[in-house]
Order: sequence, then C-alpha cells, then structure tokens
Amino acid sequence: MNTDPFLQEALERSLEWVREAGEGILSRFRSPLDVVTKRDNTPVTEADRDAERFLRARILETWKDHAVLGEEFGEDNPGAAHRWIIDPIDGTKAFIHGTPLFGTLLALVRHGMPVLGIIHMPALGETLWATKDGGAFLNGVQAKVSAVDDLGRALLLDGSCTTVGRSPWGNAWKEMREEAGLHRGWGDCYGHLLVATGRAEAMLDPVVSIWDVAPMSVILPEAGGVFTAMDGTASIEAGNALSGNCALHGQILSKLQRGT
Repeated sequence: MNTDPFLQEALERSLEWVREAGEGILSRFRSPLDVVTKRDNTPVTEADRDAERFLRARILETWKDHAVLGEEFGEDNPGAAHRWIIDPIDGTKAFIHGTPLFGTLLALVRHGMPVLGIIHMPALGETLWATKDGGAFLNGVQAKVSAVDDLGRALLLDGSCTTVGRSPWGNAWKEMREEAGLHRGWGDCYGHLLVATGRAEAMLDPVVSIWDVAPMSVILPEAGGVFTAMDGTASIEAGNALSGNCALHGQILSKLQRGT
C-alpha cells in the first residue's frame, strides 16, 4: 500500500483534473469539428488542444517547478525532478469518427521513474488509475489482469492490423491472431485498459510516443500484469509497447521477437 502523501495528493488532484478535462472533450463529441493534420500526419482538434491547455495550467499552477510534457504543446521546465506527461485525447481518430474508445492520459515520472498513471475514458465513464506500490483501480474497484494462460482462449488486441502488418512483428502477430481465441482492433489506450482490468490478455502497440503509454508502465504492474517495449525492457520511450497478463506476456513477446 502506498503511503506517500505527495502521491496521494497528486492522484486526488489528477483525477479531478482529468474528469473536468473529459467534460470539455465530451461537450464536443459527435459535434462538427475542425480537424487539422499535424506534421506527423496525425489529426488534432481544438478539443485536444483545450484539454491539454487545461491540464497543463492546473499542474503548473499547483507545482510551478514541475516539468510538463504534452503531445500538443511540447515541454515546460525540462529537466525537473517531477515530470508530468499528457495525452489529451489518445485516440483522436476514434473521437473524430464519433467512436467512444478514446481517453485522456496523464502520468507522473519522478526522478526518471513513472509513479502515477491515469487512463480516463470520458465517453465510457471509466477511469483507471494506479500509483507506484498503491495498486490499480477502475472507478474505485481494484483492477487485476486475467489468469488466462492458454493463447487459444486469449483475447489479443491491437490498434490496426495494417500498422502491425507493416511492423517487424507483423507475420508473427498474424500467426498468433489466428491461434488466439479472439482478436479485435480495440486499440489506443482502451486496449491497455482492457488488459489491466482482466478483459483481454494482450495489447500490441507497434508505433507509439511516450505520451501514448506513460501511464501503462505504472498501471499494468500494479494490476499484476506486465508492460514492456518489444525488446523486453519497461521503457516508455522505445516507440513500441506490449501489455499483457503475467501468464502470457512472456510467451507472446518471445514469439514476436523470434518472428522478426
């Protein structure tokens, strides 16, 4: 059980902030949107930008010496011991298409170690959070990964068969999809949330940025699962990620690595 008073305060404030940001996002959901294509060829809306502005302002009003890195507006106070990482809408394409599988991600890294992570799914009414050594919780109820240890009974997730197919793990993942009990493309943060709450067994993210996965490095271990990059390390900066339960993660990772 986590007894760090700062982390408890940070969690309480963060949960309030992401829910308030989510209300603003929802006010624009399934409404006409001005969509802009960024330099990396990904879309962004004013809902993304406003949510990040809101979260960034709340953090810096509360802790002026903390660093804040966000997908849309870069980093304030780089090099600080405490670093917040924001993805205002993870799954912007889902948001644009009126699909509810998008979320707001917020993580805190302290002295280089992720210690707090939140996935807030405003359209689904689900909030998953964890603190280092404090457990993981979905809407206040303890979250645990599944105990499924047979790939033939497992639900495997990814964001896009096309993206995975173009990755070094494409052929191996295709073989596992065919072997698995079920495969779906419920991607972005929702896939990782499903693994952490025992509703799926693995989520493959072949192309990610740090803000896409920073919360998962806290949430999955605290839910009894495993979060790694494809080289097996727990990095949030490797550009790829695999979440899984303990029973299958190693097997899946090994098969993916052998398939490259």
